[in-house]
Amino acid sequence: MINNGKRVIPSDAEWYCREDVEAERFYHFFFKLCRKYDVSWASASEKEKAFIEELTRVAYERDRAIRFGEPLSEIRPAFAS
Repeated sequence: MINNGKRVIPSDAEWYCREDVEAERFYHFFFKLCRKYDVSWASASEKEKAFIEELTRVAYERDRAIRFGEPLSEIRPAFAS
């Protein structure tokens, strides 16, 4: 928010500064798995990227289900079509 002395003007960048806890948790798993499997995202092949993306999805969805009391059976298994 910007206060110009007369009125408060909402900032266009406010959305950028807001904390997104779920995104932080997702990226926690993403970076953890990149380190675990020694994958550098910038130089990773498409196959490596797909592998990390799928593992991250499953890890994040399992974590989310546990935190919110949702059934784990609702999570699509890794690499399932």
